[in-house]
Parts: sequence; C-alpha cells; structure tokens
Amino acid sequence: MNRLIFEQLRELPDKEITDDIIFKKENMNTLSFDNVKVLNSMGIDLLLNGKYKPDIPSIRFNFYVRGIGPVCRVEVNSSVHGESGRTHKHTLHKENCPRRNLPYTEPRADLENRNAEEVWRIVCKQANINHSGNFVKPDG
Repeated sequence: MNRLIFEQLRELPDKEITDDIIFKKENMNTLSFDNVKVLNSMGIDLLLNGKYKPDIPSIRFNFYVRGIGPVCRVEVNSSVHGESGRTHKHTLHKENCPRRNLPYTEPRADLENRNAEEVWRIVCKQANINHSGNFVKPDG
C-alpha cells in the first residue's frame, strides 16, 4: 500500500465498524481485542486491534491491512518515540512502512490525559469511522 491509497482510505467518509469493541484479559497487565473489521467502500481488508494497560494507563489502537501490515497506529502514554514522545500516531509514509512497523511518528498531545473511550471517539471522528457497535470501556 502506498501513501496515496492510504490517504484515500483515511479520507473515505463511509468507513464503519459494526462489531462491539470488548477488551479481554491478555495477561496480568494487558487487556486487548483483535481482528475488528473496518468496512469500507474501497474493499480493503482493514482490521483493528487494541491494547490497554491499566497500570500505566496506556492505550493503543492499531489499524492494519490483512496481508500487508499496519497502516496507522495511535498510542497514548506508550513508549517514547523520539521527539514525538509517549503519546503519538504512527502513519504510513512509504510503501515499505508496514514491513518496518510504521517508523514515522507525529506527536498527539491532544490525546494526553484522556481515557480510552475519549481517545476512541477522537480517533473515529478524525478517521471518518462510524462505530455503530458498543465500546466497552476497559477502564471502567
């Protein structure tokens, strides 16, 4: 996937998630969900997974294309990524970015000090995603 196709997908106004997002215990420190389908008119097999670490707390939403890899990831209160800090977004810039786990980041200070549901709503709004299912808050 190249940057042009990624931007077309990102800007599509008709993306929808109909599934509920329910974080389940992955291990002692992490709740997660996986393989949530993002419906879109381009027919791209776009999926979403997420992780929440309540002890920190940190949240991650990772959008990926089956067979290609990640195309966008939002991380709040995560590992430091250079000048982008702990709260940032990874995006596809070049065709090889999915294979390199999206090395390009940009700071997202607007997401700091927000709970998981608030971050989710902002991500959906900015990515033109209608989530018609339920978002079960991992942080109560």
